[in-house]
Amino acid sequence: MSLAMEIFFGLLIDTILGFIFYLTGCLILKIITLGQLNVEFKDFAAFKASKSAKRNFICLLGISFYIILIFLVAYLNN
Repeated sequence: MSLAMEIFFGLLIDTILGFIFYLTGCLILKIITLGQLNVEFKDFAAFKASKSAKRNFICLLGISFYIILIFLVAYLNN
């Protein structure tokens, strides 16, 4: 039973973090291109259904934003 719960929570956390990274990447692209790039903010069901390379790039951009933010905070605290 504990293995099933661990898998369930792992998938839940993966899905939620993926959606947060996707939304962050969309917002960064909107800001950088001053709104000229037309990236649609999808709802959660459409996010889970889409498996395109464009979505992977946007998620990677969102993850890199948070990594840079963590390094910046760590650098400023030294």
